[in-house]
Amino acid sequence: MTHADGFPLCLSGLRVAVGGREVVRVETLEARPGELLHLRGKNGAGKTTLLRALVGVLPYTGRARVQGHPPGSVGARQATAFVPTDADLPDDLTVAEGLTFLAAAWRVPEAPLLALAEHFGLGAWLDAWPMTLSRGTRQKVALALGLGLGLPLTLLDEPFATLDTASRDVLREAIAQRCAEGGAVIVTTHGQELDALPQRVLELEGGVLHVPSAGEAA
Repeated sequence: MTHADGFPLCLSGLRVAVGGREVVRVETLEARPGELLHLRGKNGAGKTTLLRALVGVLPYTGRARVQGHPPGSVGARQATAFVPTDADLPDDLTVAEGLTFLAAAWRVPEAPLLALAEHFGLGAWLDAWPMTLSRGTRQKVALALGLGLGLPLTLLDEPFATLDTASRDVLREAIAQRCAEGGAVIVTTHGQELDALPQRVLELEGGVLHVPSAGEAA
């Protein structure tokens, strides 16, 4: 294990293929504690594919480590929060019960999750069943879960897409706070929603990830 393997994320020679065709290639990438990485690219560039590989949903070749563990392993899952564009929620638990259950599963305090849910304006829906919520409200619940867990690596796929203006401001604050606490956050977007935050921009073009030097701001 190298020193870099202890970072929230370390990739080297990563290749992801779908249907026998290589769709994502990353020569080297390190996400350091406290870093915000802004993953950009056109539709179909491979942003979601890369995130899905980082959580062990898609197979890959090359070397990948999350806090020193390969994606999909128990150690990596314990260190990673992933919020996809359309996040699934446990429909047999109310919003509040789901927050409490996941906090217990990850062995973290539930107070930060509940506080972030309130900050997203979810107080009136804490006793609601997820299946009764709008897509945007469900996504705010998922974001409160993902960021509130306070894990070393947080992956957010197009998190601003279904949010109103006030919720976008809350999300930016939550991302900044997670980084200030030492977590690494990778966010995919199609716009300039993150422009106000210190970040390192990663560009996916033709399936190849272009990575600037660590610490270089957009």
